[in-house]
Amino acid sequence: MSNSPYTAEQADELVQTDEQYVMRPWTHPAGEPVIVAKAKGCVVTDVHGKDYLDLTAGYFVNNAGHCHPRIIEAATQQLHQVLQVSGKHGTVPAVRLAQRLVELLPKTIDQAFFSTGGSEANEFALKMARQATGKTDVAFLENGYHGLTLGSLEVTASEKYRESAGRPLSDHTFALPTAYCYRCPKRPETCATECLDGLEDRLAARPRTAAIIAEPIQAVGGLAPPQKWWDRVDAARRKHGALLILDEIQTGLGRTGKMFGLDHYGLEPEIVTGGKGLSGGVGSLAVTCAGKDVIAKFFGGTTPTSGGNAVSAAAGLAMIETLVDEGLVDNARRMGEHFTAGAWALGDPWIGDVRFTGLLGGIALVADRATKEVLNKKALAAVKDALHAEGMLITVSGLHGNVLRLQPPLSVTAAQIDTFLAALRKVLAAVRQSV
Repeated sequence: MSNSPYTAEQADELVQTDEQYVMRPWTHPAGEPVIVAKAKGCVVTDVHGKDYLDLTAGYFVNNAGHCHPRIIEAATQQLHQVLQVSGKHGTVPAVRLAQRLVELLPKTIDQAFFSTGGSEANEFALKMARQATGKTDVAFLENGYHGLTLGSLEVTASEKYRESAGRPLSDHTFALPTAYCYRCPKRPETCATECLDGLEDRLAARPRTAAIIAEPIQAVGGLAPPQKWWDRVDAARRKHGALLILDEIQTGLGRTGKMFGLDHYGLEPEIVTGGKGLSGGVGSLAVTCAGKDVIAKFFGGTTPTSGGNAVSAAAGLAMIETLVDEGLVDNARRMGEHFTAGAWALGDPWIGDVRFTGLLGGIALVADRATKEVLNKKALAAVKDALHAEGMLITVSGLHGNVLRLQPPLSVTAAQIDTFLAALRKVLAAVRQSV
């Protein structure tokens, strides 16, 4: 436990006030929401003084860690210069951040357009693709996630989310198979990407397809396709004249052990989106990057009011330089390997699959390793709640809702990972005895 800046009475009052006044349109597992009083590195402290190891990085935002001093300094200095101007103009941090992003991305990308959140960035990407091609349809991948606004829901695969708004708005989107190698009926060593055997026919049947939107590696469940899968998708979409939109909102900025997820595959998309960690945790910032041919036909009508906020851009630029200077991208790669080895070393019968690309991934829990039967919801909930009680902040996701999603700050240490794994060993054994 750490010292809290609040008394026990003040902390209780804050929790009660949150419950009364703050809207959260989702259910809460035991112990949530956590009302955070302070945060540093990979640790957050609630108003009662309890420390948590944050395996979510503030919901996949604080790649350099919570409250990194270099990011704080950059944001503080910018507060004394300029806060916000119309996107029709510009600020020095926004200009420099756009330049840095384009320099880091493939040669097919020439400019950056700032907005305020990932869903918005993806909606601008869809708009750009339709304007550039004059076509209407967009393909997305099964299990893909691209946002929760009405437009981005059209290319988000989750039926639960899609149904929440009365279904998507039109029939101009369609799903393509994703690479779920762990549950593939074929053996990995004989894989011929059979899951894509219907891809050409699907695209041929939809000649109005403007683009395919996809995460290079799916953040929901950490599904990383093999190189030959992406090679086949890329060849097919080029043959049929579809643009490639890569959603790097979670996979970008060092998360996968490379600066961008696309770097693992050598992909050269026409459009790339980013968000979440782009602001360094200061405000909200997102980006839609594209090549000149796409940009030439892009008409936005106006600019997002807070797009490219100067303070957020200054913090984001400092965050990128921190990742580079402190070797955090390589640390993500090494800690992902450490996570993988450590999780398998537990030897727990409920651990069916461990999948990390850098620090994007998680641990899939199954009732039976041989059949890969998904662990039941009661047991999964008990595991999540017990980990929370042990001071571990995680989320549970995946196509079957059985993946412990683990995306800590890229500054996480081997000792902190070992602390989590020790808690996981204890929790899995205890829950197995109780259910």
